[in-house]
Amino acid sequence: MEKVAKNEIRADLLKKAKQELVQEFRDDSKFEFEELECLVNADLISKLDYKDVLKYVLNAKTPGNIEVLKIPGNRNELIFRLMTAEKPFALIKIGDISGWLKDKLEGYEINESFENESYFRRINRDDSDINILMGSRSFYEGWDSNRPNVLLFVNIGVGKDAKKFVLQSVGRGVRIEPQKNMRKRLQNLLNAKKVKELLFEKVKNLILPIESLFVFGTNAENLKEIIATLKAEKQDKNLGDVFILNPEVQKHPLLIPVYKNSERIFAEEKDPQKYPVSRKDFDITSQFYEFLGDKVAVAKYDCEVKVLKKTKESFAEKERYYDFGEKNSLFEPEITLDRIFDYLGVKSKEFEKFKELENEIVHFKKVRFSDGEKYEEIKKKIEEVRHFPERQKELDKQYGKIPRKEFERQMTLFEQAGNFEMKNQKIRIKYLANHYYLPVIVSETEKIDYLNHIINVDSEIRFIEQLEEYLAKPNNIFTQFDWWMFSKLDQTLDEVLIPYYNPKENRIASFKPDFIFWAQKGRRYLVLFVDPKGTEHADGYRKIDGYSRIFEIGERKESRDFSCSGFVINTKLLLKPRRGIAEVLDNYKKYWFDNFKDFEEKIKATAFTEKLD
Repeated sequence: MEKVAKNEIRADLLKKAKQELVQEFRDDSKFEFEELECLVNADLISKLDYKDVLKYVLNAKTPGNIEVLKIPGNRNELIFRLMTAEKPFALIKIGDISGWLKDKLEGYEINESFENESYFRRINRDDSDINILMGSRSFYEGWDSNRPNVLLFVNIGVGKDAKKFVLQSVGRGVRIEPQKNMRKRLQNLLNAKKVKELLFEKVKNLILPIESLFVFGTNAENLKEIIATLKAEKQDKNLGDVFILNPEVQKHPLLIPVYKNSERIFAEEKDPQKYPVSRKDFDITSQFYEFLGDKVAVAKYDCEVKVLKKTKESFAEKERYYDFGEKNSLFEPEITLDRIFDYLGVKSKEFEKFKELENEIVHFKKVRFSDGEKYEEIKKKIEEVRHFPERQKELDKQYGKIPRKEFERQMTLFEQAGNFEMKNQKIRIKYLANHYYLPVIVSETEKIDYLNHIINVDSEIRFIEQLEEYLAKPNNIFTQFDWWMFSKLDQTLDEVLIPYYNPKENRIASFKPDFIFWAQKGRRYLVLFVDPKGTEHADGYRKIDGYSRIFEIGERKESRDFSCSGFVINTKLLLKPRRGIAEVLDNYKKYWFDNFKDFEEKIKATAFTEKLD
């Protein structure tokens, strides 16, 4: 910390640290205790420099020595501040500061603070300047803060006391409060209509890292044991073996696309997706490239010759290769050129074939329940709903044969069989006759923390509800097919995807829609991808472009005809925006639906449906 404060760190080490951090998130972006991906903007990390560390961590404008401040009459706290700054940046909270003053802080300038108020007690206040909190056993105490976002365990052991300390301190770190007195994730607050949608839209792409806890340690092996300890504390049981594949699955081929790595670089595509860059960054970067020349550029950036040629071509045909809608400028041509080389050199993915579904949808096998006492109760309910058709037939046979009140009582029990509630969090266990596996669990409250891999996102819940209402209509679109089925897709465990270029990460990423539908009429076969979660339009367009590149043809973007297992296969992608399709660009509107009438019309509009008649 002292070297950082005095700017005695090498610039190449800072650059390497940022690169390692970005790579860490790219290689392993999943949370330890949730099947979610922590999407961190790599550009933001890359743009960080020493001035940012000074400003946002050390509360200073210029480097300087660290001074130590004692609080009069306080033997538990020490404050740290740069001598070039007015505000402190760090606080240590320990049992007795005298040992530290004598043994650890020899050589530092030690002064008394003018204030005698505890900095620790006001750490949650909006005017708190403390960015780094250090401590040990005092963290056992029941202090409450929503501020910790990064934990660093220094020389932590693996004994009983160390594990207790880890559990206590991590418990402090996981607390969040996006709005005053509202200690739930912002997405959950939006679902519960406790925050305005306008606020959520402004910060939704930034909030997840803030609502996450990042744990580091100076001893990698001990840190692994710490994580194992935390997981051991989370007692849960597997419910995966209670679900079954729909018996109809055995009767029909469920086809999914698979892909292969392309030998071509992304820039060799006929219509490459444009790279977002500000005009200022583009201008200074193209000038920087001219200054370097080809030979120096190849040596400096170690890029392929064909990438170098494409770079020169892209600078000459800038409107074809670059999206100048980016407003933020980096003013670092060396870094920007490196990213452009990466962008042009990305290896694409190509469609390989359609294949029958095997183990690509597995999330229902991984459903876990976190309460041992109620495990048998929820397991029994799932089994009851799983046998819905048989129970329905049994009840129908009883009609008129048993007293009316008894029949009504049994009917009520039958209808309530799928209801389950714990911790004031309700779920509904549903028998959806055309779903890939049975039954399906849908959340009825904004957050379910005792089950994972269920339908608990508000947009998905609404989609299922609206789908059930639509299917109740006698002439719905699905009655035109010989058969149809659908399945929920899990973002982390399932492998049904559409590759697309993600400029934020500068790589070919995987778009995993929320649902997949299969439908057949004669030899014609439809694979329908549906994503109702209201993806922000810019990101949605990139995913649509990725889909269109593989599955569509011609200027009218009509579905290609694919062949597999004797079928002629067409595809369709439909997304549902959060605020309606009025703001969607005209050439993308055919991919978005507002309601199920629109949903039906857009399925009818496919080349596949036209060939049904």
